[in-house]
Amino acid sequence: MPSFMNTLGAVSRLGQWRFRHVFRAADERGRLDLSDEGLIDFSACSEVLLTVTPRAPHRGCWSGHAPEPVMTASLAAGSLVVSNPGIVEAVFPVGSLLCVPPGLYDVRVFVTIGPETEQVFSEPVEFA
Repeated sequence: MPSFMNTLGAVSRLGQWRFRHVFRAADERGRLDLSDEGLIDFSACSEVLLTVTPRAPHRGCWSGHAPEPVMTASLAAGSLVVSNPGIVEAVFPVGSLLCVPPGLYDVRVFVTIGPETEQVFSEPVEFA
């Protein structure tokens, strides 16, 4: 049985799922900056995208091509909200998870500034 750290916990597929994460920078010592100055400012981002993708079944690797996301939310589509500074939130309403099979998924957040897109978050979630 594989082990994993499921920081987002288990989410019932029967209800609403609210993804809400506070993004913080590191201080000069490399520790998480818990002050207001440590909150990350997303105002320069042209896009913030959240994807939910099935987790690879064996040691984090897919044979062949990785699967497409089963759910997405984005700033451009209006399905994701950024509350500056630091908070990214997306709500998936009741019923939206019913078509997603139970299991372990990877939640990733990507930000785009100018021509560059970077992944800034990657954590597992279990849909039960």
